[in-house]
Amino acid sequence: MKKLWCCGSEIGVTGAEALNEKVRKLLSKAELVRKGGKILILVDGEKVGKLRFEAPLEELEVESAWKSPFGIKVELSWRGKFAGMLLLRE
Repeated sequence: MKKLWCCGSEIGVTGAEALNEKVRKLLSKAELVRKGGKILILVDGEKVGKLRFEAPLEELEVESAWKSPFGIKVELSWRGKFAGMLLLRE
C-alpha cells in the first residue's frame, strides 16, 4: 500500500484504508458527465470532483489527501498518471 499524506503528516495504515474505503463507496455511486469540455464526477446530481481525462471510476486510486476548509481533498490517479480531484465533505 502506498503511503498517504494528509495535512503535512503521514496517514497511518488504518487511516489510509478508511480513506480508500470512503473514496471507493463514493465512486461506486458516481457517474461521469461531460460538460463544457470538462469531465465531472457527480453523485446524486451533485458535483464531487472532476477528471482531466476519461478513466474508469473503478480503476482510480488515491494518490494523496489533505484537509481544506471545505472537506478533504483527494488527488486521484489512473495507471500512475494524475487523473483529477475529489472532495469528501464531512
